[in-house]
Amino acid sequence: MTDISGTYAGEKASVVNIIKAGIVPEMIPGDSLFFVKIDSNSYAEENLVTKMTLDYRPTTANSQKLAISETLDDFGRGNARSKLTDISGALMLCSDYLKSTQSGTQVMFVFSDMKEELPAGVVRKFAEDEFAGIDIVAMNVIKLNKDSANPEVYRKRLKSWNERIISSGARSWNTLIDATKIQEFIYQVK
Repeated sequence: MTDISGTYAGEKASVVNIIKAGIVPEMIPGDSLFFVKIDSNSYAEENLVTKMTLDYRPTTANSQKLAISETLDDFGRGNARSKLTDISGALMLCSDYLKSTQSGTQVMFVFSDMKEELPAGVVRKFAEDEFAGIDIVAMNVIKLNKDSANPEVYRKRLKSWNERIISSGARSWNTLIDATKIQEFIYQVK
């Protein structure tokens, strides 16, 4: 899932390249990918940009990988932008889709600055088992101006997410700064 709000909206093409280079090539037949955008109200079906479950026939699987790459490229070139950030809603939506696969390994990659700004009236509360069995990784977390001025702000924000995610049943919460480590992480959790 990727953030399309504020300063992070400019990262769409970079996020797409990371997914195409680090995640899609590692997918094997039967694997599913759900790509969700994070905007002002992310717990909505229209936030699912694309989804795919790889076929067991190699030629069909290769065609699917090419098609999803094209869809991701279109998203990366798009002008979609949001003023507010509903990270929790996107996590909940993605969790719903992942649980429906009943896959043994379930991973969420969140591309965001991890600063949530919900619109008035939008409430997000995770169930105790919201992320049961899911490994969640914050990727490419951009530091905001306030973070550079006081790194403790950044660290507290990530610690708060860690506490929320783990207390809602996640198998793990990680932060990957180096996108080249994504394949290594996938191998570790499989």
